[in-house]
Formats: sequence, C-alpha cells, structure tokens
Amino acid sequence: MDAALPFRHYAPVFGPRAPDRLVGRQMTQLRYGIVTPSFRLDLQRCQMLLETTARWVAPHVHHYVVVDRRDRALFRPICNTRTELLDAEDLIPGWLMRVPGMNRFWLSLRTRPVRNWILQQMVKLAVGASLPEDVLLYADSDMFFVAPFDPRSFERDGAVPLLVESGQRGQIANNDRTHAQDARLLGLPIEASYDTNYIGNLIYWRQQNVLATLERVQEVGGEPWQKLIAPLNAFSEYVLYGLHSHRILGERSGHWHDEVVRTLSYWTPKPLSIQGLEELKSERQPFHHSVMISAKSGTSVSDIRRVFN
Repeated sequence: MDAALPFRHYAPVFGPRAPDRLVGRQMTQLRYGIVTPSFRLDLQRCQMLLETTARWVAPHVHHYVVVDRRDRALFRPICNTRTELLDAEDLIPGWLMRVPGMNRFWLSLRTRPVRNWILQQMVKLAVGASLPEDVLLYADSDMFFVAPFDPRSFERDGAVPLLVESGQRGQIANNDRTHAQDARLLGLPIEASYDTNYIGNLIYWRQQNVLATLERVQEVGGEPWQKLIAPLNAFSEYVLYGLHSHRILGERSGHWHDEVVRTLSYWTPKPLSIQGLEELKSERQPFHHSVMISAKSGTSVSDIRRVFN
C-alpha cells in the first residue's frame, strides 16, 4: 500500500522521516512547523502572517509556505530566514496538472477536473506526510498572530491539541454533508460523525497520524488516496484527519481534545470598516493568540494593519 503514496519521494529533500517519539505517555522534545498554502491574490495577507510569525512565534518553529510554481517568484521577496517555499506541483501526482486559462480547476488524467479548493486540501495532506517535523500547524494566509505563541506550551504529557467542538450537528453550512463523505472514506458509520467539528485556524496535525489516515483511506477505497479524493464535491482535510484521530486512533492519537477556539475569527464575506475592525479587536480575549479575517470578506489589508498594528 505504501507504494501508492507519492509523497514518499518528497521526504528525502528534507532527510529521513523522524522516528516515532512516543514512549508511553511521555515524549521527547517535539519539532514543530507551520504550513501555509497561499496564492498570488493573498500575497499581502501572507506577508502579514509571515511578519507576525517572525515577531510572535517561538523561534524553533519553522514556517513552510506552499504555492503554485508559477507564483514562486512573487512570494520569494516576502520570505524571511525562517520561511521555506514549497511548490504545490512537487506534492501532487503527475497526472494532475495546470492548464493555461483553466484557473478554477486542475486537469486530471485519471478523474474529472479537480477543483482548486480540493487540490489545496490534497496538498495539505501530502505535505503533512512529507515534512520532517513531528507536528505541523496549519495556518491559512488570512490569519496573523497578535501575541506570543509557543506550541510546546500546549503539550500535555506529550499530547498536542486537537480541536474537537461538540454539539455541532446542523450548526455549520455543509458540515453534515462533509462529515458524511469523510466518514465513508474512512469506513466509519456516518451518523457517528455528525456532532463534532474539527475545522478551525491553526490546526495541529501529527505526521504519524497523517500517514495512518491516508493508509486507512486507501485500505477502505482500494485506490490511491489522491484518486479517491480528487473527484469529490464535498470534502474537508481537517474533518478527515479529525475523524481518524478522534474516532479511530482515540487515546493512541497523541492528541488531547481542545474545545477552546484560540483564534479570533471573522468569517462573514463582507468587508469590515475601520470601526468594524475596532469592534472585532475589542472582542479579543487573553487566550486569543491570533486573528483570522477571511480573505473572502475583502477587508483592506492596510486597514487590518492599522487597527491591529
């Protein structure tokens, strides 16, 4: 089954896979990285994230930014010494490719055309199984830090947080549909998956769990995981990982369940004015180490910088 996982070829770029560090419930010092998929229209937002990461995040945390190869030259000037650019094309199988003029889809030689947002989630899964860090934290480029943050401070006997919000059935648009699809991929009862949410900002993934999740998908579906996920209309990488870690691995996942949303978030697709940004800022609590203002809102980056300094 491993031979079907194309991310294996990428690992040697960073050296061999780190060994499993769990010993009972104790753990040696974990290595952490932040992963941010981005693209040219989010360049200014990504720059703000990189600047605030350099300012507020513990220096042992490396930051990976994943972009399409065609956008690499645009992003190189905003990178700093703790940032590494990765090409999305190096993380996906060769039967997926960009076609000039085809901006919303990727051409697939094995499935129907793949939507950009599905491709981005496939990239997140592939990079999660490829990099040398024990734990990766996923931060979209419309998020930024506003307070000191060291992921090691959230460890509990070697376990790291997993966002698990309960009582979520019917609360989030399309959440039930996404859960049903991801439960099928994992061979889980569909009804058992509906009540929880694993989608948020700065989500923790353990590399060993990502590998186990993808291997489970392949065992259930009988095909390479990329081929099973590429043609889907409903899918969430965070739900897939969360369901596997929560419902299948359980106490073996190396996670503790965290219901505290530590990123102050604005999801509405409507721009915030200076006044609206000030009101959002006033809602910040001491446990909020970061802020997310959805790029879909169209809020001015210069206004965000002005209010949040």
